[in-house]
Amino acid sequence: MHPRETTAAALGLGLLLAVVIAAAGIRLGICIPVLRLVHRISASLEVLVVLWLAWLAWRRPAVQLALALTALLSVVGIVGGQQPPPSIAAVNLLGGLLLAAVFAWILGQKGSGPFSRKRVLTPFLLVLVAIQAALGAWLAVVDRWSMALPAHALLAVTLAAILGWVALARINGRIGKVLFGLALAVPIAGFTALHYEYAAAAALIHAAAAALLLATAAYAFARAA
Repeated sequence: MHPRETTAAALGLGLLLAVVIAAAGIRLGICIPVLRLVHRISASLEVLVVLWLAWLAWRRPAVQLALALTALLSVVGIVGGQQPPPSIAAVNLLGGLLLAAVFAWILGQKGSGPFSRKRVLTPFLLVLVAIQAALGAWLAVVDRWSMALPAHALLAVTLAAILGWVALARINGRIGKVLFGLALAVPIAGFTALHYEYAAAAALIHAAAAALLLATAAYAFARAA
């Protein structure tokens, strides 16, 4: 991968994480005016970055997917406005997480990595992560106390165990340690947000850690592809 493509993908990932975290803070009612400004600036810059990346590597399928997701999220953001209905908010949230994972995947494709070539768990993990993301989106934008909550909690523990094992048994170096730490941090922050004081701060940490976990996992799997 050309250094400029790596730079563009890294910028795109950073901006998407800022968008996802700012959106979570807005939903939680934390510093709304400031976070709205951060959200708008980051989203606008992300559009410019993905156009730059498309100019550099138009033929790459991952880049085409990033461009398509950016277009979709732009339309959804305009249609939804500042107070989008739950369905629009869910599409925005899941699309943003998927786009962050795509940028991380592009970064991971820059070379071979330490991930084991035995990837029998990959389809299974993808299904679990997709279900968990959908449950999380439902709880975040539709109903925090619905029946999806126990399913989300149980699946979080399951994913923490599986991803923790993958991080320790299949990945070497710092990326494995980061993945292991995030696999533990996400359910701990989620549990804290439900049961302890400063729930809003814990919920924001939970959202940030979940986005980082998804991006780290995508990066690690791309290094093995």
